Amino acid sequence: MNVYKCTVLLLLPFILTGCWSKYELQNMNYATAVGVDYADGQYTVYAQLLDFSTVAKLEGQQKAEQPPVWVGIGKGISLTEATNDLYSTSQQMLNWGQISTLLVSERLLKERKVGDVLELINRYREIRYLAWVFSTRDPLDEILMATPFYRMSPKASILHNPEQNYRQRSILAPIRLQKFVMDSNEKAKTSYIPELSIRKGQWKENQKPHELLRYSGIQIYDKDNYYARMSLEEIKGLPWLNKHTIRLPVDLLSENKLLAVLVAEKPEYDVKPKIKYDKAYFDISVKVKAGVNELHADVTEQELTQLAQKEIEHQIRQTFQTAFEKRIDIYNLGESLFRRNPYAWKRIASGTVLNKDSLRTINVNVQIVYPGRYKLSP
Repeated sequence: MNVYKCTVLLLLPFILTGCWSKYELQNMNYATAVGVDYADGQYTVYAQLLDFSTVAKLEGQQKAEQPPVWVGIGKGISLTEATNDLYSTSQQMLNWGQISTLLVSERLLKERKVGDVLELINRYREIRYLAWVFSTRDPLDEILMATPFYRMSPKASILHNPEQNYRQRSILAPIRLQKFVMDSNEKAKTSYIPELSIRKGQWKENQKPHELLRYSGIQIYDKDNYYARMSLEEIKGLPWLNKHTIRLPVDLLSENKLLAVLVAEKPEYDVKPKIKYDKAYFDISVKVKAGVNELHADVTEQELTQLAQKEIEHQIRQTFQTAFEKRIDIYNLGESLFRRNPYAWKRIASGTVLNKDSLRTINVNVQIVYPGRYKLSP
C-alpha cells in the first residue's frame, strides 16, 4: 500500500499543468490604439504601441526626450489577414488588451465596413467596449503619431483622454465604443462618431511647429448606413441638447460687432413631441446659467440675456435645418416621440419622423449668475 502511495505521489508532478501558458510582461508588445482603413478591397490595420515605462510622470521631473511612439501597418483582404501581417514583424507577442481608442477612416465609413470591425471585436475578447471611438479624414498613422505638450505620453492627448479637454470646451462630446454600438442599434436614434484631424502651426515648441489633435466634425453612421459628415460650424446647436455639456462659450454680436462673450454651464433641456395630422412636431425648452467673460459695449443685463437667448435659439434651429437637409435627426427628436408614444412613431416613421417644420417652438431661458468683477446695469 505504501509503495502504491509513493508511486502516485511521484506521478503527480507529471500530471499538473503548472504555468505553461504564462507569458512574461516584458516579452509582450502592448497596443494602445488601433486604426482601421479600407480601400481598393483591402483592409489596413494600424497598431499604436507605447512604452508604458514612459507613461508615468514623476513629480518634479521633465522628460529630456519625447517618448517613442511606434505605429505598425498591416494589410490584407480581411481584418484577420491584416493583423496577421502585423504579427509577421512584431518580434514579440502583440497584446490587444490595453487598447483605449478605436480610430476609423472616412473611407471605411463610406464603404460601410464598420460592421466588419465590430464583428471582429465581438469575437475577440481582448478588446473592450470602453474604448473611445473616433473617425478621421487624415492619414491614420499621422493621427496615431501625434503627441501632446511637454514630451508627455500620447496617453495624455485627446485620442486617449478626451474628457479633460471636454470639461473646458464642451463643443463635441467624445463617444465610447459601447455607446456607439448601442445608439447605432436603436431604430429611433442617430449615432455619430467624432472626427479628429491634425492642426499645424497653432503651437510651437522652441520656434518649431508642433502638430496637435483637434476635433473637426462628426460622421453620422447608423447600423450599416453612412449618412454624411457635419463640420463643427454646422453642429453649433448640438451641445445645447446634450446632457453631458459642461462649459460652452457664446459670442454675442450686433451688426457684425462683438458685444460680449458669455460662458454657459451645464444646460438643461426638455423635448415635448406632439402629433398633428400624422406629422410630428417638437417643442424644446432650454435653461442655461451663464457668466460674463467679456463685455465690449454698454448693455444692460436684460439686453445681454435677450441676445444670448436669441443666439442659442438660432444655433439650435440652424443645426436642425442643416441636418434635416442631409436627412439626419441630429437631436434624436424621433427618439423622444418613440419613448412617449411608440405607436405613433411606428405609424409615421418612414426613414425619419421629421419634416421641415418639425422643430416648432424653442424656449430658451438664460440666467446670468456671474457678471465678473463688474456689476451689470439691471
